[in-house]
Amino acid sequence: MPTQPSPTWSHLKPHLQRLDNAALLALLRELYALNADNKVFLSTRFLAASPEEVAAPYRRIVKQVFNPDRGMPSLRLGTARRALNDFKKACADPLQVIDFMLFYVEQGVICTNSYGDISAPFYESLLSAYRNAAQLTAGISDPARIEPLQPRFQKIISDTRNIGWGFHDGLIDIYTGVLPTYWEL
Repeated sequence: MPTQPSPTWSHLKPHLQRLDNAALLALLRELYALNADNKVFLSTRFLAASPEEVAAPYRRIVKQVFNPDRGMPSLRLGTARRALNDFKKACADPLQVIDFMLFYVEQGVICTNSYGDISAPFYESLLSAYRNAAQLTAGISDPARIEPLQPRFQKIISDTRNIGWGFHDGLIDIYTGVLPTYWEL
C-alpha cells in the first residue's frame, strides 16, 4: 500500500484561509500549548520589546550547551544549533541574526579554550555559523551598519590560534574570502 505524501503549506493554506479569526486564535492557542518551542517562538515574536528580549531565551540555551554556569558542558550541538535556527525564524533583523551567530561561535570558542580540543563536527558547526554570519554581513551594503561587527569577527580568529582541526585556518579563509575586502586582519 503506497503511503501518502506529507501535507505541504499549499495543501493547508486553503483550509486555513476559510477559518474565521476565532478559529485561528483557537488553533494558535493549541499550538502554543503543544510544546515549549511554540511558546518561545510566539512569545518572542509578539511580546518581546527589544531584540535582546527576543534573543535571551535562545542565548540561554546556547550558553548552557557550551558554557553552563555549573558542571561540564553537554556539547549537544543539535540543541544549540536548533536554538540558532529557531532564533533566525523568530527574528527578522539580519544584524541581530549575525550577532546571534557570532555569539554561538564565541561560546564554542570559549568552551574549547576552557575544556580543550573537541571534535571535528563541533568545529564544522562553528565554521558553518561563522561562514553564514560572514555571508549575511557581506550582503549588507551599508558599511556603517556592519563596521561594529569587525572586531568580533577578528577576536574569534585571534582567540582560536591554538585550536586544532584546521579550525583557525578555516576562520581565516572565511574572513578573507567572504567579508569586505577593506576589513584587513
